[in-house]
Amino acid sequence: MLDEERYRNLSCDDYEEAVGIGAYMTGFRGIGGLIKVFPEDFEVWEVLNGGLEAREAFEDWRPPSIPPVKHALVVVRKRDRETLRVAADLAELLGVRLRAVKTFGLKDRRAVAWQFMAVPARSVLEWLERPMELRRAEARVVGEAHSVEPRELLFNRFRVLVRGAVADRGVLDEFVSEVSSRGVPNFYGLQRFGVSRPITHVVGYHVVRGDLEAAARAFVGLSTPYEPAHLLEFRRAFLESGDWERAARNVPRSLVYERALLSHIARNPGDFVGAFRRLPLRIRRLFVESYASYVFNRALTENLRDGIPLDEPVEGDLVARLDRFGRPEQRVYQVSRWNLSEAARRVREGTMAVLMPHPGHSIRLPQNERGRAVLRVLEEDGLRPSSFRLRELAEASSRGGYRPVLLRPLHLTAEVAGGGEVLVEMALPRGSFATVVLRELMKQRCALSYIGRDVHR
Repeated sequence: MLDEERYRNLSCDDYEEAVGIGAYMTGFRGIGGLIKVFPEDFEVWEVLNGGLEAREAFEDWRPPSIPPVKHALVVVRKRDRETLRVAADLAELLGVRLRAVKTFGLKDRRAVAWQFMAVPARSVLEWLERPMELRRAEARVVGEAHSVEPRELLFNRFRVLVRGAVADRGVLDEFVSEVSSRGVPNFYGLQRFGVSRPITHVVGYHVVRGDLEAAARAFVGLSTPYEPAHLLEFRRAFLESGDWERAARNVPRSLVYERALLSHIARNPGDFVGAFRRLPLRIRRLFVESYASYVFNRALTENLRDGIPLDEPVEGDLVARLDRFGRPEQRVYQVSRWNLSEAARRVREGTMAVLMPHPGHSIRLPQNERGRAVLRVLEEDGLRPSSFRLRELAEASSRGGYRPVLLRPLHLTAEVAGGGEVLVEMALPRGSFATVVLRELMKQRCALSYIGRDVHR
């Protein structure tokens, strides 16, 4: 059962287990090391349909020859900044609502990232020939956005420097060979839950079970020892006092979303529905999706520990065809004894993937142990798939979806860069996490190693 108490004093050694990640697929020894010591150590950029690469579009930028008509495609370079904060800054600069700024995916905060956004064409007419300067980011108009749907994103490219590693050529070769051929468990990475404070799924758990007061208290008050001291002091003081009005007066300026929620509660005591509606819809939905991601991770960990294969289907599984960029098609098939051999052949070829549900109120469950693992995790928390149809925050309800149990990189290399450094380059399907691949290589017990910190040193 999801125990909120464990998140009040969470050790970095417990971070992965706290978000449901609890097993490795590879057996070789890890190289250790740190990533993201500097934002420049982790570079990521998007590739859209048609092969348009964000990094290239930014670095080789020219003003568009034809002004956009409906939606403008904007390329953004950000450094050490969250995607949603950059989107909010862009919305403010252009004088449009945040919901009018469409992103094709969220990118790591502690990184240098190049990504695309789509905005109303009329809002950028004065910016066609000059860059838009934002906080730790810059945006440039590329042209017309032909689609604002997430599936416009084909894949992401990554270039990652691992510092302080044991740069063993043999291990690197084994890593590239095994991961390229077999893949790794397709966990949701720590970024999904908050890196220095992995609690978004705890908030989402309370939202799904209908206790918005507990959700608000967790959002404001839960902390870890690795947050800045002034934030830690504020959160602990709030949990001890439970005084919403006092918290609203003392909330640090950097906690933008917490301040919005607390200000509403201070003015409207007991109105937790209204308080959550002060947050952007994306954030409200993120809480619910984070809890579903936690359930997926825990169920996938159970599969690994119980020896259920990830790289071959079994009777009762759900599968889907993959396009050439590793993205599953929407139509889902159930594996029976009649089509098992054909499904197994396609999975081996990489043209089909075994799926597991990302829970929601309209999902189908695999009719086997894989499906029972999802149900067990939900039942331990006193929930079921229908619980994701929310009554009080209906707009944050989740239908659910399906996610491949394996992540196979589209491209992967690992080279010794000298001085205990390893350079990893990869291309990954949309929706997958580079840190999930890197954890199989590094095998660090402290998850803060994936944001450039190692408290054991």
